[in-house]
Amino acid sequence: MQTRTIYKWGSPEVEEKLPEHTLKFLESQFPVDKEFKASFPKGELPLNPLKKSKLSQAVITKLKQIVGKDYVALDDVSRARHSIGKFYTEIYKARFGEVSDVVDVVVSPKSEQEVVEIIALANTNKIPVIPFGAGSTVTKALQAPKGGISLDLSRLNRIIEFNAIDSTVTVEAGVYGPVLEKHLNERGYTCGHFPQSFEFSTVGGWIAAKGAGQASTGYGKIEDILLSLTAITPAGKFESKSYPAASIGPDLFRLFLGSEGSFGVITKATLKIRKFHPENSAKGSFIFKNFEKAVETMRDVMQSGFGKPHFFRIQDPEETDISFHMSGLHGGKEDYFLRFIGYKPMERSLMHIIIDGDPTYAKEVLKKIKKIAKRNGGFSTGESPVNKWLHQRYSSAYLRDYLMDEGIRIDTLETAVSWSNLHGLWEKTRAYIKSHENTSCMVHISHAYENGANLYFIFLSPIDKKNEESSFVKFHKGIIDSIHKNGGSLSHHHGIGRMLSPWMEGEVGKEGLRILSSLKKTFDPKGIMNPGGLLGLK
Repeated sequence: MQTRTIYKWGSPEVEEKLPEHTLKFLESQFPVDKEFKASFPKGELPLNPLKKSKLSQAVITKLKQIVGKDYVALDDVSRARHSIGKFYTEIYKARFGEVSDVVDVVVSPKSEQEVVEIIALANTNKIPVIPFGAGSTVTKALQAPKGGISLDLSRLNRIIEFNAIDSTVTVEAGVYGPVLEKHLNERGYTCGHFPQSFEFSTVGGWIAAKGAGQASTGYGKIEDILLSLTAITPAGKFESKSYPAASIGPDLFRLFLGSEGSFGVITKATLKIRKFHPENSAKGSFIFKNFEKAVETMRDVMQSGFGKPHFFRIQDPEETDISFHMSGLHGGKEDYFLRFIGYKPMERSLMHIIIDGDPTYAKEVLKKIKKIAKRNGGFSTGESPVNKWLHQRYSSAYLRDYLMDEGIRIDTLETAVSWSNLHGLWEKTRAYIKSHENTSCMVHISHAYENGANLYFIFLSPIDKKNEESSFVKFHKGIIDSIHKNGGSLSHHHGIGRMLSPWMEGEVGKEGLRILSSLKKTFDPKGIMNPGGLLGLK
């Protein structure tokens, strides 16, 4: 197994690169010392020796009896790959061969019964268990400060039942996004859940992180799509039923939404599905003279009651400007025309829209959105910007590794915020980020609601060649503080993990943490499930 798979995004066969004009633009924006860039670790790199596995031979032998010897991995590369996600400092340190807080073993069950037996063995021996889907988390949720078992669920990948009458699909937790979507599309349906990690994330991971997809404005976040689930906990098996709605006390299955493996292992789920005919989709884009008018348009659409886009996105002025540079539009005839009619660089804001469903409905909703956009000074720029964005909606994730090769740091933080607090949060958090030398801050809204929206901050700067880890941690903490004190949630869809745990008491309060701790003790009395500071739990 390649060591680059430990810290690189996606497929080891894919290497995304930027066009020459884009690279020159980035070099002008983020000057990097040439000697430093040449010496910065890249490519296939050696891995420093890991801590030896602490598990007894008797436990290893029993695990092999449960799943088969070929599905118990003790080698350093497997253990390292299952002990980090894609948080910035994790992949940065891995470039230097450093992966700490590693699991003792990687075990890959193929059935729910094998999961039951593994959890029982671990519980008896007080061995930590960390569920692993596809490893795309960006919240440090996979680190193993107490060692233990990485429970790789990739073999629990069956599509159990497609039910057109009920518009549902039941799947095992290890099913990857593209496999599920292909199965549904062949039958004229969609799940509607398209996170940027879509190609390298699983249904169980979507639920455990309480994730969102790029079309969640229309289809809903995963909590809106999930109907029921099965979870194996140290205290026993929990299984809910797939009612369309019910009044039978609190919805207990929702306790596992966002639980990030701290209560148990999600093994199965039933999801809502929708009929899908992409040829019916209506697409459009608009450019506004400023971010405020774009946001006002989005809010008006979400509160008007005539329908809403499935995909609804606004790029703020800096993200719009960088998009113009990176796509080669900067300085072209379209750019000069827009400037001429008053849509100026670093002020203008781009909006993308896709409406799915019945063709008459889609066209009518787009028609009404156009009226609202025009009223707010929006200039229609057609389908082309949307199609260009769709073309790179997943491949752009690979550019993080490429930019790091070039000595450029790029990372993200996201939040949910009410409409009344949105502009203040955007301005103040951007001001904090921009106060750091040679730092760009791109922000977009990609999920909208009647009551507010998310803000997704992307920040770029040259890597600190002397103190990168400590300077990033300090900078990153300041962004979280700014978001939280200005009315934003700790997360909208990435989850909490260990990254945001220090802020959890401020988010949910002491009573909230007490309730979470009580649930933890109920499901996991010996504290074996993903221990070590996850979700603010001790």
